[in-house]
Amino acid sequence: MSFAQALALYLNLNLMLMVSFAGLSLFSQALRFTKSSLGSRPELRLHYFVLSSILFLTVIQPLLPSHQSFLPAVKVWSAQSSMSFNQDDVTTASHGYLSLPTPKGQSMVRADRLAIVWATIGLMLFVFSGVWLGRDIRALLLIANSSVVVRRLGHVRIYVSDVVRIPFSYWLPGQASVVLPASLVERRGDCQMVMAHELQHHRQGDTRWVYLFWGLRMICVVNPVVHFWSRWISEIQEFACDETLIDRKKVESQAYARCLVEVAQSAIDQKFEPVCATGLTFLVERNLLKRRIQKMLNKSSARIDWKIGVVVSLLLLSVMGATTFASKGLIQDRRVNMAEAQIMADRAQQGTSFPVVLNDLVLKQLNRYIGTPEGRKFMRAAMAQMENYKNSISENLQKYGLPGEILAVPIIESGYRNLPEREGPATVKSAGLWQFIPSTARNFGLRVDKQKDERLDVGLSTDAALRYLQANNLRFKDWHLAALAYNMGERAVQNGMNALDSRNAWTLIRNGYEGDKDYLPKLIAAVLILRNPESVE
Repeated sequence: MSFAQALALYLNLNLMLMVSFAGLSLFSQALRFTKSSLGSRPELRLHYFVLSSILFLTVIQPLLPSHQSFLPAVKVWSAQSSMSFNQDDVTTASHGYLSLPTPKGQSMVRADRLAIVWATIGLMLFVFSGVWLGRDIRALLLIANSSVVVRRLGHVRIYVSDVVRIPFSYWLPGQASVVLPASLVERRGDCQMVMAHELQHHRQGDTRWVYLFWGLRMICVVNPVVHFWSRWISEIQEFACDETLIDRKKVESQAYARCLVEVAQSAIDQKFEPVCATGLTFLVERNLLKRRIQKMLNKSSARIDWKIGVVVSLLLLSVMGATTFASKGLIQDRRVNMAEAQIMADRAQQGTSFPVVLNDLVLKQLNRYIGTPEGRKFMRAAMAQMENYKNSISENLQKYGLPGEILAVPIIESGYRNLPEREGPATVKSAGLWQFIPSTARNFGLRVDKQKDERLDVGLSTDAALRYLQANNLRFKDWHLAALAYNMGERAVQNGMNALDSRNAWTLIRNGYEGDKDYLPKLIAAVLILRNPESVE
């Protein structure tokens, strides 16, 4: 998984958490406004269903098709610009750059450096949280080892300990436990109520879900929703246990309320509250304790039909699904990998005699044009300009029997701009749509002098360029060699072929026989984009 995909997954997880929390909060406020209640147990199941859906959608998000629902917040580029492309020596396999929104516009950040920072922070959080969790698990095991097993109920062990002052329950793989303080055993009635409460935590699965909350708090440490939601669910878990015991007449409400207050008083001075355990009075704030007692003694709220909870679940699932689907567009990787380029090449090769070769050199130039902001801007502008000349050039291509891919030559030569004479890399002056130098232009019948420069006549220069390309192809019997000869001259191409004893244009290029750097890879990249115009949209 690339850094961009991991970042998209992380943002999607946080978005779903925020959307789901907001939806559940609105539903809870609506119930309070109407003075009705879903019931703590159905409400807890609703929260667990939503969390399960978030996990499921997070896992399948990479498998969903990409869809650009809105402008991406972050874009991943091959380089900061087309000018810095070669200096950065960026390919699709390397770091890339992230374009991040800032108050002053967009800011480019090296993805590998950002990944290192994130990985370092993540590792520190993981180590810190792991040590924290490990410490608590170790403490729980020490408590268990120093305690006495007084009862076994199926796979649950009931411990009595002199070390703890408040009861709690926890789950480890293959072991579910309830720990009771020794001082509680003497009060038989209270002990039975507390044990029933802790066993209910196991039945509801609370002792397993606590690990999920711990993991979410660790991963989404900067997301306040996670911390608020974790606390909210902890409260609902306690309400659900209370409600179940009273509704099923396992406890008497007033005696249970008294027991809760007495245990809460003992919990005030209790310092050890393991992150992987649930307990009757871990949450001992006065307001919460008051609400728990009021709820178990006063059932004035009207219960709504459980079907409304199902409808809310489905609505939230639909919203989360839409969020997951849309979030794939939050981060857009503008780079092209070899597999994606091969699809473009297969499409470009259909119905043409022009050989479309895909290799590392072509892929690199493809990412110069597609994977940099300036490259995409240049390519879009060139293709827009091409529309002014496309019909006339296409007619001439048909006239000489040349492939339509020749339309890509002016893209890399001039960007389809009829440029006046300018200095080239070797102080050779070129001009026009096809960037003829004076000597070549004159060889193909164009007048170039102080009075007139027919290189700037699009019709005449197009006819000359196509005759030149056709002559090269007739000579070398290869369009790649013909394109090289158009750029560096026929003699230079022939010298390279003789020196290397090869007719392969790519062998010549890799051994330094080329005019403008990467001319042929740029041409093939332009052909790929020409046949796949959506790639630069």
